Amino acid sequence: MSKFLRRFVVAPTKFASRHFTDSRNTSAFGIVLDIDGVLQRGRILLPRVKEAFRLVTDERGSFEIPTVFLTNGTNCLRAEKAAKLSNLLGLHVRPEQVIMAHSPLRMFSDLHNKNALVIGQSNSKTIATNCGFKNIITIENLREMFPHLDCVDFSRKLRDPRETAKLRKNFKPIEAIIMLGEPLIWESALQLILDCLLTGGTMDEFTRGISTYPQQIPVVACNVDLVWMAEQGSPLPRIGHGVFIHLIESLYEKLSGRRLKYEAVLGKPTEISYLHAAHMIQRQALSMGLSDVKTLYVIGDNPMSDVLGAKLFDRYLRHGGRGRFDHLDLDLFEESDVPKVRTRHVCERCISVLVETGVYTEGCRLNGVVQPISMLYESLTPGEQEGLQQSDFVEHDLYAAIRQILSRERFRAPSPPIYHSSPMMASSIITPAVM
Repeated sequence: MSKFLRRFVVAPTKFASRHFTDSRNTSAFGIVLDIDGVLQRGRILLPRVKEAFRLVTDERGSFEIPTVFLTNGTNCLRAEKAAKLSNLLGLHVRPEQVIMAHSPLRMFSDLHNKNALVIGQSNSKTIATNCGFKNIITIENLREMFPHLDCVDFSRKLRDPRETAKLRKNFKPIEAIIMLGEPLIWESALQLILDCLLTGGTMDEFTRGISTYPQQIPVVACNVDLVWMAEQGSPLPRIGHGVFIHLIESLYEKLSGRRLKYEAVLGKPTEISYLHAAHMIQRQALSMGLSDVKTLYVIGDNPMSDVLGAKLFDRYLRHGGRGRFDHLDLDLFEESDVPKVRTRHVCERCISVLVETGVYTEGCRLNGVVQPISMLYESLTPGEQEGLQQSDFVEHDLYAAIRQILSRERFRAPSPPIYHSSPMMASSIITPAVM
């Protein structure tokens, strides 16, 4: 609380009718929204979310401000997520407004033809195929081929390897590991991923007693969040894919004596996901006939994911980071014919907004980072690292956050609201401390 100066204003508990004047047809800012903990908890829509969207949409429900939804979720295709959001919010959310943690996998064309072990849940193969991968094997496939390697369940030890010999004849060495999200059976996945890493993907030919381990095969990890918030009835954060990744890192280093290396880490808080979001905001502004977006506002509930990522991307924009991602063709994210936009040469600032409806609550420090994220800022002092976790301002919920953004940008000048109900509540507006 000492990091922020808080002042209180009166706001309605229910949505007030809007009578806006001085409406502009240009926008120099865009909004990047997290989903879990900001819009919903589990399957439940959070209070005042629909009212918040009425502030940025017209009477037909069309967005008036470029807006994208950036989530670390990896359990569905973005078209499916857009349809779910449309039903939940009562708006038309287009697939190109949704960015999943795995969306940037489209760029990694050098891996698309490799034999890739894809880690995730039941639809992981469909997602990987949609991202361009052509030769996919899953943990379930490996369990069937190598029951003697996956034997935490004692009953599997009794299986005769000759039963699955025919399946193993079709096995080709694993050439890459794509970690989309946490698997269902952790002990099986941990064992078989370690087998792939320690044998260089040749788990069917590996010979014990070798003096050195083979060269590590490429590993791509999506979504490194350690925790996330489930249904509103669950007061404590739940462990996520970041915990599973941490287990892989720790076990691999313990067994091999080497640190796990990543071909790439995708999803928040890595800068590439925010660069992707900025790119999609610019494309959206172009299609809406708006001016170039200079400022991004990122609204999230997790200091070590949403806020850290926004701060890293802001530093990238302001301090000469331009150029580190110039080799990436951002148009590989999309299949449409929208003209190219100059994202990295237009966007100037990324401002973080923290809401108190999810992981973050005042004074709560149940969080942390996994190895690849800590490497993003390990050269910084502890004070600088802490600064990257402090949002530019904090609001109670999404409605309060969007009103604050509109006020800061003077996008609209609202006339005095006409309240539909008399009950009032205090909503906090945060003035960021000088850092």
